Amino acid sequence: LHHRLRESERALSALRDGLSSVIPSQILPLLSWHELENIICGTQELNVDLLEQCSEYDDDVSADDAHIKSFWRVLRSFNTTHRSRFLRFVWARSRLPATASEFSQKFKIQAPVGEGPRESPDEWLPKAHTCFFSLSLPRYSSDKIMKEKLLYAIHNCLEMDADFRLSETEMTGWD
Repeated sequence: LHHRLRESERALSALRDGLSSVIPSQILPLLSWHELENIICGTQELNVDLLEQCSEYDDDVSADDAHIKSFWRVLRSFNTTHRSRFLRFVWARSRLPATASEFSQKFKIQAPVGEGPRESPDEWLPKAHTCFFSLSLPRYSSDKIMKEKLLYAIHNCLEMDADFRLSETEMTGWD
């Protein structure tokens, strides 16, 4: 019986040591499990106001542009699951840091590269660069198209940046 009661002692000690390397062990008894989760993992709910506050824009994009205002309206209209998937799409994470001071880099919104997305934006999907926490966002003509394109991208574009194999048509010219 004594052995059975102590069988997890080494594993719990390792867990305690790891946790103590992130958060001072003296404050652990003061925190509820929920507070501890928020400190370590961030909040489950994506705070769009916080994300907007921690955003920057490329030279040819402004917070006052119609498609940027549309983007923030659409993102605010998303439910918790869609917001989490959006964050995973642009940053490969499902949660934001709890405060602005904890952001290691700002979220950057960029204009898309190439004539296609610039000349006929409603036909193109947004493109994320997870390593840079950035989004190339075409100038969609309406909230409806913005929402449709974002939802399609966050649910169907699963690879991170260049972590994929190019199709045969994309491989031509690389011999």
